[in-house]
Amino acid sequence: MRLVIDRIENGIAVCESLDTDDNYEIAIAELPSGIKEGSVLVGKCGCYTIDVDFTMQRKVALEERLDRLFKKHTP
Repeated sequence: MRLVIDRIENGIAVCESLDTDDNYEIAIAELPSGIKEGSVLVGKCGCYTIDVDFTMQRKVALEERLDRLFKKHTP
């Protein structure tokens, strides 16, 4: 299962499944160190790892989308 961290609040990571669009709340203590909003996690049997490559791909794609959006509206 692949999850993206939407936000972190009160020691809980609120995540969205990239596969099913379901939402999950996971205690920070159960996740690897170094996570932050936008991190993509791969979960299997209750263990999670950060998918660094996919996280970077999503970050670059989002930055490109924002660049295109703001260039359209720049006078």
